[in-house]
Amino acid sequence: MRCARRAAMPEFTAAQQQLLRDHRLAWFAGRIIHDARPPISDTQLAEVEQRLGSRLPPELIALWRCAFGGRLDYELCVDYDGHLHPYSFNELFYPDSDGYHDLWGWLEHEQECAEEVAVENGEEWNGRVGFLPIGGFEYLERVYVCVEPEAFGAIYVWSRALPPAWPLRLHEDALTRVADDLCGLFELLGFDEDPFAEGADAGQELLEAVDELAASGAEGEALAQLLQSSLRPLVRDWRAALEQGRIAGEPELQRLALTHAVRSGDIALLEQLRDQGCDLGRLLTGGGNAPVHARVMQREVVIHWFAEQGVAEYQLDGDVA
Repeated sequence: MRCARRAAMPEFTAAQQQLLRDHRLAWFAGRIIHDARPPISDTQLAEVEQRLGSRLPPELIALWRCAFGGRLDYELCVDYDGHLHPYSFNELFYPDSDGYHDLWGWLEHEQECAEEVAVENGEEWNGRVGFLPIGGFEYLERVYVCVEPEAFGAIYVWSRALPPAWPLRLHEDALTRVADDLCGLFELLGFDEDPFAEGADAGQELLEAVDELAASGAEGEALAQLLQSSLRPLVRDWRAALEQGRIAGEPELQRLALTHAVRSGDIALLEQLRDQGCDLGRLLTGGGNAPVHARVMQREVVIHWFAEQGVAEYQLDGDVA
């Protein structure tokens, strides 16, 4: 499978694989699934294909052979035509889950939508959908695997709009392609802040699950250390890039550093970023640049600093209140 070539996979022994299953953990494409469900059975796989009316991409089958459902605790930023959106990909759908909808419920939702579109276009619906929803977050975010021949296996993500009263958020529903396949999507998952740092928010559910594994004995502790070592390279470390003088060539790390500076009111950090040649006017999340974020967060000192640098507010039309 292509995932095995693209993600360095630890060589788990049979005993370690069983220990992972015992603690409801699974490994796929270099990422850890916690609260993992048992692998899909041949009967369940046949039922999915029958309900969908299509065969499934090999990467999706590989994922479900690892865990047919579970949770993810990584961070992902999606670019919706310039609007950078912090995307919640927390759930892997499965039948009979206790989420907003289970896998069958989301598939039925797509079927209903496809039928409505066909009726609106004066066509007879053929009973098929071209996209299978496989995960997301409640009713706000959904991840789709394309099963149409022209983009078979490609990954699309959808986000629901929020009311205009929510500044720096999407105010129109959005859909975009983010990866050629499921392995490519998993490669995008990482951490904007170090989950091992004191007071960190990201990745804490995952670390708690790994800690429970570590508490199960010597074998569990060794396996937990292996899993923890796989998480550290996934930190998008803008601090190291800044210290090494290479942040000007790392647009994503620039974005994270600027966001941190605005939120914390750190003028010294902003000056460092300026002196290293960073683009102070680049878009951050929500379709607005750093001065827009400073205004929304009411960081008066930061607002004045950007004005002194001649960096004006810029935002995508209609994206922020």
